[in-house]
Amino acid sequence: MKQAVAFAFAMIWMTALPEAVVAHGTGYRVIEEAPVIATEFFYSDKEPMRYAEVLVFSPENNEVEYQNGRTDQNGRFVFYPEMPGQWRIKVNDGMGHAVQAEIPVDSPENGNGATKGLADKNIAPAGTASKWLKIMFGLSIVLNLFLGMFLVKKAGA
Repeated sequence: MKQAVAFAFAMIWMTALPEAVVAHGTGYRVIEEAPVIATEFFYSDKEPMRYAEVLVFSPENNEVEYQNGRTDQNGRFVFYPEMPGQWRIKVNDGMGHAVQAEIPVDSPENGNGATKGLADKNIAPAGTASKWLKIMFGLSIVLNLFLGMFLVKKAGA
Protein backbone atom coordinates (compact mmCIF):
# COMPACT_ATOMS: atom_id res chain seq x y z
CA MET A 1 0.00 0.00 0.00
CA LYS A 2 2.84 2.38 0.85
CA GLN A 3 4.40 1.72 -2.55
CA ALA A 4 1.13 2.51 -4.35
CA VAL A 5 0.77 5.80 -2.45
CA ALA A 6 4.41 6.72 -3.17
CA PHE A 7 3.96 5.85 -6.83
CA ALA A 8 0.74 7.91 -7.05
CA PHE A 9 2.42 10.82 -5.28
CA ALA A 10 5.39 10.63 -7.68
CA MET A 11 3.07 10.57 -10.71
CA ILE A 12 1.10 13.56 -9.46
CA TRP A 13 4.36 15.41 -8.68
CA MET A 14 5.75 14.75 -12.18
CA THR A 15 2.58 15.86 -13.96
CA ALA A 16 1.86 18.86 -11.74
CA LEU A 17 5.31 20.39 -12.07
CA PRO A 18 6.44 19.89 -15.68
CA GLU A 19 9.98 20.81 -16.62
CA ALA A 20 11.10 22.11 -19.97
CA VAL A 21 12.71 19.42 -22.07
CA VAL A 22 14.96 20.27 -25.00
CA ALA A 23 15.59 17.56 -27.55
CA HIS A 24 16.87 19.16 -30.77
CA GLY A 25 16.71 22.89 -30.31
CA THR A 26 17.43 25.43 -32.98
CA GLY A 27 19.16 28.77 -33.02
CA TYR A 28 21.10 31.18 -35.17
CA ARG A 29 23.91 33.66 -35.05
CA VAL A 30 25.19 36.41 -37.28
CA ILE A 31 28.84 36.11 -38.27
CA GLU A 32 29.82 39.73 -38.62
CA GLU A 33 33.32 39.46 -40.04
CA ALA A 34 33.09 36.28 -42.08
CA PRO A 35 35.32 36.14 -45.19
CA VAL A 36 32.51 35.43 -47.64
CA ILE A 37 32.54 35.65 -51.42
CA ALA A 38 29.62 37.65 -52.80
CA THR A 39 28.83 37.16 -56.49
CA GLU A 40 26.30 38.64 -58.87
CA PHE A 41 25.04 36.90 -62.00
CA PHE A 42 23.31 38.64 -64.90
CA TYR A 43 22.32 38.34 -68.56
CA SER A 44 24.09 40.19 -71.38
CA ASP A 45 21.57 43.05 -71.09
CA LYS A 46 22.59 43.41 -67.39
CA GLU A 47 19.23 42.01 -66.17
CA PRO A 48 19.86 39.92 -63.03
CA MET A 49 19.60 36.11 -63.20
CA ARG A 50 16.83 35.93 -60.60
CA TYR A 51 16.38 32.71 -58.57
CA ALA A 52 18.78 30.73 -60.76
CA GLU A 53 20.21 27.42 -59.51
CA VAL A 54 23.76 27.74 -58.12
CA LEU A 55 26.33 24.97 -57.60
CA VAL A 56 29.62 25.79 -55.86
CA PHE A 57 32.56 23.39 -56.24
CA SER A 58 35.61 23.44 -53.98
CA PRO A 59 39.18 23.12 -55.26
CA GLU A 60 39.25 19.54 -53.88
CA ASN A 61 36.12 18.16 -55.57
CA ASN A 62 34.81 19.00 -59.05
CA GLU A 63 32.12 16.29 -58.96
CA VAL A 64 30.12 16.88 -55.77
CA GLU A 65 29.12 20.44 -54.95
CA TYR A 66 30.40 22.06 -51.78
CA GLN A 67 27.26 24.20 -51.59
CA ASN A 68 24.12 24.71 -53.63
CA GLY A 69 21.25 27.15 -53.62
CA ARG A 70 19.62 29.89 -55.66
CA THR A 71 20.45 33.47 -56.49
CA ASP A 72 18.26 36.14 -54.91
CA GLN A 73 15.99 38.57 -56.76
CA ASN A 74 19.05 40.65 -57.68
CA GLY A 75 21.00 37.68 -59.06
CA ARG A 76 23.32 37.59 -56.04
CA PHE A 77 24.76 34.58 -54.24
CA VAL A 78 27.15 34.38 -51.28
CA PHE A 79 29.30 31.48 -50.10
CA TYR A 80 31.94 30.90 -47.44
CA PRO A 81 35.07 29.17 -48.78
CA GLU A 82 36.97 27.02 -46.28
CA MET A 83 40.28 26.66 -48.11
CA PRO A 84 42.46 28.47 -50.63
CA GLY A 85 42.37 27.48 -54.27
CA GLN A 86 40.29 27.80 -57.42
CA TRP A 87 36.57 27.71 -56.58
CA ARG A 88 34.09 27.06 -59.38
CA ILE A 89 30.50 28.31 -59.50
CA LYS A 90 27.92 27.07 -62.01
CA VAL A 91 24.68 29.03 -62.42
CA ASN A 92 21.74 27.80 -64.51
CA ASP A 93 18.41 29.61 -64.84
CA GLY A 94 16.58 26.50 -66.13
CA MET A 95 15.65 28.26 -69.40
CA GLY A 96 18.80 27.57 -71.39
CA HIS A 97 21.06 30.24 -69.90
CA ALA A 98 24.09 29.17 -67.88
CA VAL A 99 27.32 30.74 -66.71
CA GLN A 100 30.40 29.39 -64.97
CA ALA A 101 32.76 31.45 -62.79
CA GLU A 102 36.25 30.58 -61.58
CA ILE A 103 37.16 32.40 -58.36
CA PRO A 104 40.68 32.22 -56.91
CA VAL A 105 40.72 32.34 -53.09
CA ASP A 106 44.01 33.09 -51.35
CA SER A 107 43.40 32.95 -47.59
CA PRO A 108 39.76 32.43 -46.59
CA GLU A 109 40.43 32.09 -42.84
CA ASN A 110 41.21 35.76 -42.30
CA GLY A 111 39.51 37.34 -45.29
CA ASN A 112 42.73 38.93 -46.56
CA GLY A 113 42.97 38.90 -50.33
CA ALA A 114 40.21 36.33 -50.71
CA THR A 115 39.22 37.98 -53.98
CA LYS A 116 41.54 40.96 -54.08
CA GLY A 117 41.19 42.85 -57.36
CA LEU A 118 38.43 40.70 -58.84
CA ALA A 119 35.65 43.18 -58.08
CA ASP A 120 37.43 45.84 -60.13
CA LYS A 121 37.47 43.64 -63.22
CA ASN A 122 33.65 43.39 -63.41
CA ILE A 123 33.77 40.36 -65.68
CA ALA A 124 31.12 40.52 -68.41
CA PRO A 125 29.57 37.37 -69.85
CA ALA A 126 30.79 36.11 -73.20
CA GLY A 127 28.90 37.32 -76.25
CA THR A 128 28.12 40.80 -74.99
CA ALA A 129 28.47 43.74 -77.33
CA SER A 130 28.88 47.43 -76.62
CA LYS A 131 25.87 49.75 -76.74
CA TRP A 132 27.14 51.49 -79.92
CA LEU A 133 27.76 48.21 -81.69
CA LYS A 134 24.17 47.15 -80.96
CA ILE A 135 22.85 50.47 -82.28
CA MET A 136 24.91 50.16 -85.48
CA PHE A 137 23.72 46.58 -85.97
CA GLY A 138 20.07 47.64 -85.58
CA LEU A 139 20.45 50.52 -88.05
CA SER A 140 22.16 48.18 -90.51
CA ILE A 141 19.21 45.78 -90.40
CA VAL A 142 16.69 48.59 -90.97
CA LEU A 143 18.68 50.09 -93.88
CA ASN A 144 19.14 46.67 -95.49
CA LEU A 145 15.39 46.02 -95.27
CA PHE A 146 14.65 49.34 -97.01
CA LEU A 147 17.30 48.62 -99.65
CA GLY A 148 15.77 45.18 -100.28
CA MET A 149 12.26 46.67 -100.62
CA PHE A 150 13.61 49.34 -103.01
CA LEU A 151 15.33 46.74 -105.20
CA VAL A 152 12.22 44.50 -105.30
CA LYS A 153 10.04 47.49 -106.25
CA LYS A 154 12.53 48.63 -108.93
CA ALA A 155 12.76 45.13 -110.41
CA GLY A 156 8.97 44.86 -110.56
CA ALA A 157 8.51 48.19 -112.38
